[in-house]
Amino acid sequence: MANKNKRCRNCKEYKLTESMKHVFGAYYCDIECMKDYGVKSAPKVKAKKHAEQKRKFQLTDRKARRPALKKSCHDYIRYRDKDLLCICCNEPLGDNYHAGHWLESGNNPKIRYDEDNIHAQRAYCNTYKGGDSGDYEKNLRIRIGDERVDRLLSMKGGTDKMTTDDMLKLETEFKQKLKSLKGE
Repeated sequence: MANKNKRCRNCKEYKLTESMKHVFGAYYCDIECMKDYGVKSAPKVKAKKHAEQKRKFQLTDRKARRPALKKSCHDYIRYRDKDLLCICCNEPLGDNYHAGHWLESGNNPKIRYDEDNIHAQRAYCNTYKGGDSGDYEKNLRIRIGDERVDRLLSMKGGTDKMTTDDMLKLETEFKQKLKSLKGE
C-alpha cells in the first residue's frame, strides 16, 4: 500500500498529500512554508551565481591566469627533473628544490615557459647564487645539446604577447604532461 504522506521541503514534517501544495517538483505545507523556504534558499542561489561569475572571470583575467600557468609549468618541471642532479652544481636536489630559469623569465618573456630554459635547481643555487653558479650553461649544453641552447639564446628578449586563451591552453598542456609523467 502506498504511503499518502509527503514531506514538506521547508519544515520537513510529513503530512497527507491532499493537504500539501505541490509546486516545482516539491511539496510544502502551505504558502507560508513555501515563502519561508524561498527566503532561506535565496542566499545559496546568489552564492552559486557569484561563484560561477568568479570562475568565468578567472578564466579570462590575465592576473589570475599568469600564476596558474606558472604553477602548472613549475610543477611539471619539478616532477620531470626530480631524479636528476642540480643543473648548476651537479649535486643531488634534496627535498627542497626549484624550477629555475637559465635565461631569467622577467627579461625574456618569449621563453618564460620554454621547457629547455627551465630545469630543477637546488633552492640554495637558485636563491643565493642568482640561479647560476657558473656551470648552468655548460651543464645545459651537455643535457639538451648545443642546438637547443643556441635556439634559446636567439630567442632572448622580446615582449609577452600571450592572450588569456593562450595561457589557458599552455596551462592545460603542462597539466596533461604532468599527468602522463605520473601515469594517471
